[in-house]
Amino acid sequence: MNTTAHVNVHPDTAQVTRFPVTVRVGLFFDGTGNNRVNSGIAAHCREQMQAGQQEHTRECAGRHAGSHGSYTNDYSNITRLFELYRKQAVARRETDGWKVYWPVYIGGVGTTSGGRDSRWPGQSLGRGSTGVLAKVDKAVSRLAECLALFALDNPGCVIDVLELDIFGFSRGAASARHLVNEILKQERGALGRLLADTTLAWSPTFGWQQGSVRIMLVGLFDTVAAVGGWRDLGNVRDSDNRRVNLYLPPGCARQVLHLVARDEWRRNFALNSIAPGWEREIVLPGAHSDIGGGYHQLTYEEVLMSRPHTSVVGRDVRDEDSPAWREAEADLQAMDAAYWVDPADPHACLQVQSSTVASARHAAGSGGRLVMATVCMRRQVCGHLSRIHLRIMHTLACDEGVPFEAIGDSPDLALPQALEDICRRLIGQARGDTVGLTPEQQQLLRWRYIHHSAHWEPLIGTLGGLGDALFVHAPQPGGRKIHPNVAPSDYPY
Repeated sequence: MNTTAHVNVHPDTAQVTRFPVTVRVGLFFDGTGNNRVNSGIAAHCREQMQAGQQEHTRECAGRHAGSHGSYTNDYSNITRLFELYRKQAVARRETDGWKVYWPVYIGGVGTTSGGRDSRWPGQSLGRGSTGVLAKVDKAVSRLAECLALFALDNPGCVIDVLELDIFGFSRGAASARHLVNEILKQERGALGRLLADTTLAWSPTFGWQQGSVRIMLVGLFDTVAAVGGWRDLGNVRDSDNRRVNLYLPPGCARQVLHLVARDEWRRNFALNSIAPGWEREIVLPGAHSDIGGGYHQLTYEEVLMSRPHTSVVGRDVRDEDSPAWREAEADLQAMDAAYWVDPADPHACLQVQSSTVASARHAAGSGGRLVMATVCMRRQVCGHLSRIHLRIMHTLACDEGVPFEAIGDSPDLALPQALEDICRRLIGQARGDTVGLTPEQQQLLRWRYIHHSAHWEPLIGTLGGLGDALFVHAPQPGGRKIHPNVAPSDYPY
């Protein structure tokens, strides 16, 4: 069997076995609850349902059912960038030597490709077999597979330099940062055993001390580590992330980029900044997944904007006359409705809503009922804003030499005309220009494109009087908490 035939696909690769090769790998860590395989399965299911394939519909309604999770999310910007990264398994000569390129994708925390999501402890605490650290282990395993295939695709060649571009979104960004620290540990880190494997095709000059392993770019979308454990009673808001090492010391990579959500202020989504230490932390309009992607092209948003108020009233009392309604009405009056809701949009409204439930605990023996009232916002929101932030990361990464293909004109990635100038201005800002968005453009984004991720919908139940722990998407009073990029007391460890 001729094992070298596939090496000579291109005329300029005939002598590749006589030259050392630079292997450049892009590692892409998806966000919590994001998984390109599962999003693809769900998209296929929707196509079958629309085509009336009943047998397939029943299959999809089983394992992949639910209103939340990786099967209901659209593709994230991590998936989009992974698909744009150059893939070239057979070495080719470039101006600065022989090169091989591989993209490696790792599904988001709390997800398994083709399997069920892990709500606990994966998505809830960032731990377990689908947690932040487990995804780092998965990335190292995938990298090992790529390096093992190198010799098969390039018989006789040797790996002279290993260059890494590392991208991540949300907890995937936390995994990316932890991997950086594992690489900095050299022989003691997660790559130590891999690079000591003598069965791989290393150059005689390959070594840690020779600088053969290089972190080229770290590209992050809105880092939210949010790792909870027994020590902090499951607190995902503090800076204690157990064994996850987020610190990015100066010089750990040639460049670090961090796109941050301006309009994210959920209590459980504290930001893990790259400052101090790195300057290119760019604050952009949008909520968490407006930055990293995952929203569908059009969604109907129905969010509770105020904490639910409750009161027990007689059965003949109207909801509108209850103390709960009056308190919610006061909340509504204190809000600037025009900030989020376009008065001319017939699909949008901001108003008090109520519900009533017979309650043995609150009204037994009194003939009363429990009224819950809150402010609710309903509107349609487009998902195209994340495509701007995809272009920003793509542009900045290409500026740093990352081997991405052009985004092209795919309908899945196209921008509406209304966003084209906004995109140009935001890319300019990210590159250091001082021209910002106009007030009209800012308002357009709020009305049509920025999702309102913070809300008061309880995790379980419908009644008031619930503990704060059940309002997992509640806003942080005073704005988003930000944890600085500082070394732990026992760093490096």
